[in-house]
Amino acid sequence: MDMDWQLIVPGAAELRTTDLRPAREVRLRPGQPVTALLPEGLWRGQHILTPADILRAAQALSGHSLAAHQEALSRGFLPLPGGHRLGVCGEMDEKGRLREITSLCVRLCHQCPGAGAGIYQAVRGKSCLIIGPPGSGKTTLLRDLTRLHGLDGYQTAVADERGEIAACRDGQPLLDVGPQCDVVTGLDKARALPLLIRSMAPQVIATDELGGPGDAAALGEAAQCGVRVLATLHGRSVDDVRWRGMDGLLPLFDVFVLLTAPEKAPQVLTQEDATCKEDSP
Repeated sequence: MDMDWQLIVPGAAELRTTDLRPAREVRLRPGQPVTALLPEGLWRGQHILTPADILRAAQALSGHSLAAHQEALSRGFLPLPGGHRLGVCGEMDEKGRLREITSLCVRLCHQCPGAGAGIYQAVRGKSCLIIGPPGSGKTTLLRDLTRLHGLDGYQTAVADERGEIAACRDGQPLLDVGPQCDVVTGLDKARALPLLIRSMAPQVIATDELGGPGDAAALGEAAQCGVRVLATLHGRSVDDVRWRGMDGLLPLFDVFVLLTAPEKAPQVLTQEDATCKEDSP
């Protein structure tokens, strides 16, 4: 989905002459101008946004059906067509439902064919956990590693819980996940991984943002079936994963890829590297 920012924020006249397509994210806050994180740095508009501007923008981005997406919005985000994501912040009611929107963050999806080429041989045919902070390019790298495995002859599958890896529309991926890939969208990982294993017999499954209560069990089942998993997790190091109480996930992976920022090369650690790092003073 191409963002028509002139329609999303009609009062910001500068958007008629500003190309925000390369942006990694666009933020809208009341009392502030539109800001965008472009490859060359932070761009700031001129029009000062009002609460009404924020609400209109949220309505436009949701397809004018905010009420229909209340459950997703209560979790703080709404998947958008094309693999994009709308982050929402605001006032919640006593039941955890969004009552008033105060700011928006649109995270824009970009395909980067070849993003994983430099590390592919190190992770080829292995279970790999990609660790990095928000905005570091985890999903972009995950998608490209999936594509590369498919080009290499592996039967691949994607458990695309939020629709951000393959971005399927009418049953067809809008984003390139490779020639031998089957995708299930909108199902949590605990149910999606067993379904894919039983129905499609993949050699490699890709999934995004581990952390759900049933994720470790689903990954363990995949390992027992001989299926390799490519996955992502928020954090800055393997130690971060341990400190967050998810160290039970670590033995399920052969290699770890650490990301700090999209423009920086990823670091690859083996299980032995990660263990040595843990034992070092």
